[in-house]
Amino acid sequence: MDVPTFETLKKRDAEYYFDLNETHFNYTDFYMNDTFYSESDESRLQRIKDLIFPKSWTWILIFFHTVVFVIGLIGNILVCVAVYRNHTMRTVTNYFIVNLAVADFLVILLCLPPTVIWDVTLTWFFGDFMCKTVYYLQNVSVAVSVLTLTFISIDRWYAICFPLKFKSTTGRAKTTIAVIWLLALLFDIPELVVYQTVPYRRYKNISTIYLTQCEPSWSVDTDRNWTILKMILLYAIPLIFMTVAYCQIIRVLWRSGHVRQQALDISDGRQMNTFAMNTNTSTESQLRSRRKAAKMLFAVVIMFAVCYFPVHLLCILRLTISMKTTETNQALFMLSHWLCYANSAVNPVIYNFMSGKFRKEFHRAFEHCCQSSVNRQHDYQLSYLNQTNTERDSGSRSQSRSSKRTEVRRLDTFGRESPNHLRNHKGRRNSEKTIVTKIDI
Repeated sequence: MDVPTFETLKKRDAEYYFDLNETHFNYTDFYMNDTFYSESDESRLQRIKDLIFPKSWTWILIFFHTVVFVIGLIGNILVCVAVYRNHTMRTVTNYFIVNLAVADFLVILLCLPPTVIWDVTLTWFFGDFMCKTVYYLQNVSVAVSVLTLTFISIDRWYAICFPLKFKSTTGRAKTTIAVIWLLALLFDIPELVVYQTVPYRRYKNISTIYLTQCEPSWSVDTDRNWTILKMILLYAIPLIFMTVAYCQIIRVLWRSGHVRQQALDISDGRQMNTFAMNTNTSTESQLRSRRKAAKMLFAVVIMFAVCYFPVHLLCILRLTISMKTTETNQALFMLSHWLCYANSAVNPVIYNFMSGKFRKEFHRAFEHCCQSSVNRQHDYQLSYLNQTNTERDSGSRSQSRSSKRTEVRRLDTFGRESPNHLRNHKGRRNSEKTIVTKIDI
């Protein structure tokens, strides 16, 4: 096949069926090879199966996705359990952290498995309903995560930079969380409407689910504008806002520590009363606690920025310039998707390393699970031993009762005489009486 014909077919199918850059479909292997047109339908179908079968390098990414899946589910559940069990941790910031954990849990549980299968096999196997639902929930969870991180930065900025005006409560936090979910659900409604499955129909005689795609029904220009709008509203603007807020928080906290140290140096050598010393100690402890919290939350924001930057960049490049459909580009897309899911799993790891309270509650939860498993095993062993002893006791009691019945029967046998024996005994007595009578006579 000549090159102009190849480009014509490629452009036609790209406009009518699916986006080549999105699916990474290798049209060169299908169109430029003339033997494909002389093959039977069974041979063509087998070639399609060979195309979608996982490559050797994809198994590595599948392994890393599995690791993220396990760590993300367990870690986000532990975050919710830690705040639920420890009443002292039910603060405004921790309520937002729990909301972030719920969103991350949903995206890992519902979106990671089908997305990995789609990236590896280039095929959407899950139907039209799941096509709409998975994309919608994934974008909703991302929006919830971004808005939650933004409101956390607002809460911390207001509490540290304006402590006298700060009046945040858990009730307001719960209301804010409800508003976050409502905004996220409403913002992503267009994608819920336009996404649909597009089957592969290059050859009329081949009817197969392979190479079916999940994509929006609107035009490429609309898709490009929508992607840019989402990047601005859900990545660029929140990231700039959070960066400015945490820079001010860090400046205030470290300046407060510097001023307090100067005050202690000036008061050195003077006699200080106990109340002043206790006040300084408690204030210093509170300052250290706020610094740790600020470091932890800033680390969460940095990880969010790093993990979501590649996927946004690749989406913009895919819609603005022509990216070749090579295995390298496919690997880059899979790696960018893995970073998005890794961001949902890394937050509990950050809490564990940078928050003493979360680390303590995580250890308590693990100890409780291990203790529960040991107790269940011990209870099973006790129940088994009790059942064995019961069966043994019941067997011995039944054997004792049977032996007693045998002894009673024997006693009855020896104590009672049969009628024949009684008649023989009476006959002997009568004969004895007759002999005695004869003798007397």
